[in-house]
Amino acid sequence: MSQRHAPPDLTFTRRDWIIALAVIALAFAFRLVIIVDRAHEPHEGAFAPLPAGSDQHTYYSHIQGFRDGTFPPDTFWYQPGMSYFLIGASALIGTDDLGTLRVLVAALASINCGLFIAVTRLALGRRNVAILAGVLLAIYPVGAFYDTDFVITSQATILLTLGLFAVLWLWRSPRNWAGAILYGLSFGALAVTRLEPFFLAPVFGLWLIAVRRDRRAVLQVALAAIIAVGVTIPVILHNRAGGADYLITPVGAEEIYRGNNRDTRGDYGGGQASRTTTDDYWTYLLHDIRLSPRRFVELVLHKVGMYLSPNEPGNNLNYVLSGEKVSPLLRAVPLDFRILLILALYGLVILARERHPTAALLAVSFVVLMAAILTIWVEARLRTPAIVLMIPAAAYGIITLVEQFPVTRSGGAWAVSGPGLRRALAPIPVIVVVVALAYFAENDLPRPPTVSALPATARPVGATYDNTLRLVGYEVQTEYSRAGIIEPFKPYVITFYWELLERTPIDYGFGLAYIIDDRRVIGFDHPVGVVNYPFTPTSEWEPGRIYVEHVGLGYKRYDGPVGISGQLMLAVYSSPTAVPLLPAEGIAGSPLNLELAQPAIIWGNGLLPEGLALRDEPVPFGETLLLWGWDMPAAARPGETVEVTLGWETTGVPITNSYALAVYVFDAAGQFTGLQADSAPQDGTLLTTSLPERYRFGDVKRVPLPSEPGTVSLYAGVYDHVTRDRLFTPDAAPEMNNLVLLGTIEVR
Repeated sequence: MSQRHAPPDLTFTRRDWIIALAVIALAFAFRLVIIVDRAHEPHEGAFAPLPAGSDQHTYYSHIQGFRDGTFPPDTFWYQPGMSYFLIGASALIGTDDLGTLRVLVAALASINCGLFIAVTRLALGRRNVAILAGVLLAIYPVGAFYDTDFVITSQATILLTLGLFAVLWLWRSPRNWAGAILYGLSFGALAVTRLEPFFLAPVFGLWLIAVRRDRRAVLQVALAAIIAVGVTIPVILHNRAGGADYLITPVGAEEIYRGNNRDTRGDYGGGQASRTTTDDYWTYLLHDIRLSPRRFVELVLHKVGMYLSPNEPGNNLNYVLSGEKVSPLLRAVPLDFRILLILALYGLVILARERHPTAALLAVSFVVLMAAILTIWVEARLRTPAIVLMIPAAAYGIITLVEQFPVTRSGGAWAVSGPGLRRALAPIPVIVVVVALAYFAENDLPRPPTVSALPATARPVGATYDNTLRLVGYEVQTEYSRAGIIEPFKPYVITFYWELLERTPIDYGFGLAYIIDDRRVIGFDHPVGVVNYPFTPTSEWEPGRIYVEHVGLGYKRYDGPVGISGQLMLAVYSSPTAVPLLPAEGIAGSPLNLELAQPAIIWGNGLLPEGLALRDEPVPFGETLLLWGWDMPAAARPGETVEVTLGWETTGVPITNSYALAVYVFDAAGQFTGLQADSAPQDGTLLTTSLPERYRFGDVKRVPLPSEPGTVSLYAGVYDHVTRDRLFTPDAAPEMNNLVLLGTIEVR
C-alpha cells in the first residue's frame, strides 16, 4: 500500500457492532415496506408466485417436488442452487408460506448489508467509508426490490459479497485458511446458482496472488478452487448420470444467441431470429455476425451503453412495473445505477491515483462481470450484483470528496475551507467521457443497416408501392437454408432491400406468406423496417437510401404439407389492418402478391420406395442425381397406363436448376413412340430445387403404352426445364442421347 495511506483501521469495537446492527435494521425495514407495498397492489400480488413458466414459480414448485420425490429431475434445466436454497429455507423455518419465505430472503439480504460493512473495512481500512457503504447497499432501490423475490439476484449478491469478504480477509490476514474455505464455498455455490459472477473467481485469486506474492497465497487459492469444484461436482455427476451432455445447465448457447443475434435489442427479447431458431445456436450466431459485421459491433457497444445506463430492463419481473410503480419508498430514493456508476468512477479514480491495491480488484472485477453478462443480454437482475464491486468505491469517493472541503468555524461563523478543489475535480474528465460514450452507444447504436447499391448476389425487383416505397431487390440467405428448402425448426432467412422515393408519414407494413394449394402454411406480418433492431419504420427513413432488412421464417412442425413445393409471396400495405394490399407497380400485371421463391418443406434424409430392388451401383445423372433402382410391370394391355416407380438420391452437389424426371417409350425397332411421362418429382408438385443434398426419394411415373400389341422399351432421362438439355449419364448407349434403359414391357 502507498505510503500516503494511514495504517488501515481493522478493529471492530462495540460501537461498530451497534452501527452494523442499525444498518441491518434499516435494510430490513426498507425491504419490509417494499414487500407490504407490493402485497397491497392488486395487480402485483407479491405473496403469490409468478405465473407458470416463470423462474420464481419453477423454483418455488421445487419445494413440493422435493417432498414428493420428483425433485431433482434426471437432469437440471435450471441452475439448481436457488431451488436447493428454497428447499433448505422452507425446512429451516418449517413452512413454505410465500410471505414468510420472502421475509426470510429479505432478512438474509439485510444481514448481508452488515457483512458489507466488514467487506469495505477490509478493502479500504476506513470506518466511515465502511459504514456509508453498508447504508448505500441497504437503501439501493433495485437491490432492495430483488431482495423481496425469488429470482437469484439476491442470492448472487450475497454469495459475491461472501467471496469478496473471503479474498480480502486472506489479504489482510494471510495466515488464516478459513478465508480460503469460504472463498471456495461461495464461488462453488455461485456456479450452481448464477454463473456470470462465477467468472470473478479467477480474478479474485490472481489479484490475491499478485498483491501478496507468497507461496501460501497460491496454496490458498488452489484450496479454494478445489472446494469450488467439489461443490459443483454433485450437480455435474447427477447430470451425467441422467444422460446430459452438459455440466450444469444446457441453456447457455440459447441465451447467448438470444442476446446477440441479428434482430435482438440486447435485452431479453431476441426478436424474430430467436423465434425461428431452435438449435445449432453457435452456427446461426456466426451466420448472423457475417450477415452484418458492422451491426454486430455496434450492438455490442449498444449493450455496453445499456449496461452503464440508469434503465433497468427486465423480462417476467420488471423493476419499473413491479417495483418503482408500486412502492412509493422505491420512488423516493433517487439512487440509480448511473448515479452509483458516477460515484464509483469518482472513487476508483481517487483510489487509482493513490495506488490503492483494491482499486485494481474492484475495477477489473467490474469489467469482467460486465463482459460475462454482455455475452448474453443486459437485464436488471443480472446486472444488480455488480453493486458489490461499485459501492465500496462510491463510498470512498463520497467521503473523500467531503474531506476535501472541511467545514470550520471562524469568528462565530461556519465556513468551507481547504485546497481540495483540484483534487476533487480530477476524476471529472473520466466520468464525463465514460457517461457520454455510454449514452451515445445506448441511444444511437446500432445504426439502421443501409447499402449504397444492390449487392450482386441479390435479385433485382424494382417494384414500387404507393408511388413511395420501392422494393429494390431481395435474396435468400443460403447460409441458413437452401433457397428451395424450408426445413422444420430451421430458419429460412430472406434479405429485403427497400428504398423510399420520398418522405412519408406512413409506416408501411408487409406480409410474407408461404402458400401451398391456396393455404397459408407460414405467415409473418410486420411493419417494414421493424424486424431487425434498431426499429426504424418507413416514416423515419431518408429518401434515396437503400435500407436492409433480414426476415426469418420458421416451420415448427414435422407434419403438414411435406415434400410439396409452394409459393413464397410478399404483400405490402399502408394500413395497420393490412387492407387493402398495394399493387407492385413496375411488375407485369401489378400483382398484389409478389412471388419470391418456390420452396418446399423438407426434413430428414428421405426414403427410397419400400420393396424397390436396388442396383449395386446407382446410375448417375449429371453431378446431382443418382438413380438407385426402379420397378415396372413385365406386361400390360394395349393402351394401358402403367406405373413406373423410380428410386432417386441427390448427391452432395446442390441442385440449382429445375429438372424434369422423364420416362420415354420406344418400340421394338428402337424408335421413339411419342409416348412419355415427364415432370418434376411427385407429379410436378416437388421442384428439384427443393431437394436437399444426400436426400432419397421415390417418384412414380404414369406412362401410357401403345394401343398396338408388341414389345416396348422404357428409358429414363433427366432434362432441364428451361434449356431442355438432358443431364449426362455414362450408362446410356451412345445413340440414346443420355437415356438409360429401364427394361421392356410385353404389350398384349
